[in-house]
Amino acid sequence: MKIHYDNLIYSLQRAGGISTYWSELTSRMLRDEEDISFTESVNHNLARKALSIPASAIFQNKNKQTLISRFQRIALPFHDDFIFHSSYNRITSNPKARQVVTIHDFVHEKFYSGVRRYLHLHQKNKSINGAAKIITVSENTKRDLLDYHPQIPPENIAVIYNGVSEDFYPLAEKSPVTKPYLLFVGSRAYYKNFSFTIDLVKEQKEFDLFIVGSALNKKEEQTLNNKLGGRWKLFSGVDNAALNNIYNHAFALIYPSAYEGFGIPLLEAMKAGLPFIALNTSSIPEVAGAAGILIDGLDVEHFSKALETINTQGQEIVAKGFLQAAKFSWEKSYAETKAVYQSLGL
Repeated sequence: MKIHYDNLIYSLQRAGGISTYWSELTSRMLRDEEDISFTESVNHNLARKALSIPASAIFQNKNKQTLISRFQRIALPFHDDFIFHSSYNRITSNPKARQVVTIHDFVHEKFYSGVRRYLHLHQKNKSINGAAKIITVSENTKRDLLDYHPQIPPENIAVIYNGVSEDFYPLAEKSPVTKPYLLFVGSRAYYKNFSFTIDLVKEQKEFDLFIVGSALNKKEEQTLNNKLGGRWKLFSGVDNAALNNIYNHAFALIYPSAYEGFGIPLLEAMKAGLPFIALNTSSIPEVAGAAGILIDGLDVEHFSKALETINTQGQEIVAKGFLQAAKFSWEKSYAETKAVYQSLGL
């Protein structure tokens, strides 16, 4: 079974959930010495740097990565049937390919408009329509897929949950923190409600705010300085070891996102022994299970009361988190993905 992975995602983001997903699958494909090759461009992705892909297995795209090139079909020199799986909605022009696509979410359909939405959907819809099998990372994403593409036979869709890295675990010894902090991890796109997190921490003066993610823009930095003064700190480009340390010393993860295809930070937090407070929406209940605290709306008072609950019931919440996190693993995700490939009969 010949498999070709298109590593497009590594040229689109420095770090992120999709990069993590793709690198976890890739590392296991390489470990098991599967018949696999790759297409990629020059990139500075953290997850890619951690992979050791043999140069002989890489079809290097020497052309400069442009806005247009990411939407172009890849011409691959294979003469026998093979499986093509792109990390981010690209397709191949090779007629011998049986194409698999992973759909992570429907953020662009729900929250964006204009050129950005048009270009994303143009690429994504081509990938969906050309796929022999479609993987979604949650039941909620599957429902969204069928809402937007009701023509797809449900039997062509496989729900395969993401996993969580073994890099996240409770530290045996924790150094004392100068001041307790609340944690925000990931993208700060507007539907993630980062501004709400700032407002929450503004009211909770006993806490600082630690932010893990990309560099701040001027407006974000100005807002933080105006509302939180010297009570915030940004961490960019951190590896899993550093992130695990940040999880271990936080009081709680604040996750007020209005929509998630999955929500990997919730799993990482649970596995590290950190309680979280999140919105009860989209795929989040699937990931959270009975762990953490889910809130039905963006309300500073409700989130503040949840912090009080963590203060009094923290050990119980952490114990439930360990049980929930144990239900997810990258090994399971990998095995189920291989089963999808094998179902194509190549």
